[in-house]
Amino acid sequence: MRIHPFWAIRAPAHRASEVSCPPYDVVTPSEARELAEAKPNSFMRVIRAEVDLDPKQNPYTEAVYDQARKNLDRLLSSGHLVREPEPAMFVYRQSKGGRRQAGLVCCLDIDGYRTGAIRRHELTRPDKEADRVRHIRALRAQAEAVMLAVPSVPAIEKQFARDMNDRPLLHFAAKDGVTHTLWRANNPDAYASIFASVERVYIADGHHRSAAAEIVAGELGATGGHGPQRLLSVVYPAEGLHILPYHRLVRLMGEESVESVMARLRELGPLAPMALADVTTTSGAGSVAIFASGSWWRFTLPTPTTGGALEQLDVTRLGQCVFAPVFGISDERTDPRLSFAGGCDAAQLEALVRAGHADLAFAMHPTSMSELLAIADAQLIMPPKSTWFDPKIRSGIFLHEFAAASAG
Repeated sequence: MRIHPFWAIRAPAHRASEVSCPPYDVVTPSEARELAEAKPNSFMRVIRAEVDLDPKQNPYTEAVYDQARKNLDRLLSSGHLVREPEPAMFVYRQSKGGRRQAGLVCCLDIDGYRTGAIRRHELTRPDKEADRVRHIRALRAQAEAVMLAVPSVPAIEKQFARDMNDRPLLHFAAKDGVTHTLWRANNPDAYASIFASVERVYIADGHHRSAAAEIVAGELGATGGHGPQRLLSVVYPAEGLHILPYHRLVRLMGEESVESVMARLRELGPLAPMALADVTTTSGAGSVAIFASGSWWRFTLPTPTTGGALEQLDVTRLGQCVFAPVFGISDERTDPRLSFAGGCDAAQLEALVRAGHADLAFAMHPTSMSELLAIADAQLIMPPKSTWFDPKIRSGIFLHEFAAASAG
């Protein structure tokens, strides 16, 4: 596996908390506008530039992507973002609730995505893919990194420890309770040597960004060693990453009723009442906590008929054993009755149902990292929204600009 330093744009220390923001795909349109209004120099104006335009305007018009480039230029000219004087790698650490995860900020050859050395485990949606393609084109930059996982390479963490002994480039706590710290890697060649023996890495978060980057690389061709043929990434030791459940919400249609759904579930497997406080502690693999008609229920999923890694996943079993026969949901990626809620707790799920956003909530057990690696190695595809990594890479701390690379 070949990794590379890159020409970085990054937030300076005294601007980082002001500029940085959550990733583009974890906020609703209204949340994006609220964040941008609260912080005029927020990077949200780059990754979701529709916040500066009429809310009634289509968020996928050319004006949105043009505005993103204008906003990036403004942040650069005002000093809220700065260009590194030479190609670099960085060590990026996130800390939350006593947990820490550190990763290497670098670029990988986009060919790895094409050959499978960068392994995927999810399908992408054409509309989201096209959005990020147009965004990369307009910026001539990859504004947000892909989260990658690499298993069992102890030498990486030893090298991290050396770099993290130095004074960081920036260190700040975000409002969501995550503390972000960034160091410049002193010896990129040492990391390149370590990764030379790594055969593959795994996409944890960022399938649409990866797919979009590959499309743009094909369009633009070879434009220099630091251009679009490389993928901006943060590579983390897999063992240190934390996966939260990705829950399901269902809205009923037509003649369906909650009562008829619950009756059908009782025919399919054990269904027992449970308290909200017990949802997290008693809902393990093989069971799902369901909120319906003001109460929580524990449903035991039918035993899978095959022993494959994909068939063993709770999200797969729920789709096959419940969503298909009970609701007639055959495509979880596109069915309008199904929505998803990642990274939230049972009380928040309950609130969504009580507020009328859905008729039933299905609180899932999280997919494990070992399950993700096994499925990716088998070159299989998980159901949509199977993993929610926490914490996520914060946007606006670093990005990879093609124009600066070709100029240098």
